[in-house]
Amino acid sequence: MTDKSAPRSKKVAIVLMCLAPILAFAPMIVAMIEVSISPECSAMPNYCGAIAYFILLTVPIGFVIFSVGLIMFLIAKRPKKPAST
Repeated sequence: MTDKSAPRSKKVAIVLMCLAPILAFAPMIVAMIEVSISPECSAMPNYCGAIAYFILLTVPIGFVIFSVGLIMFLIAKRPKKPAST
């Protein structure tokens, strides 16, 4: 009996590990884009700087998602023991 879910879970794990840094630093990316586009951000640094404080929440969440993806990847990569009859 073969387990067909291993290649699929490996793909899911790779996707999770790739998306975790994007999720973790998305508020910083948004803040950097907003500061470069909008001149009001230099006049009101409190508003544009507040977006960067969301990193305090998204970095730990991104770390957890990356860790889950890494564990899923290592479990999918582990060789399966043959079933004894």
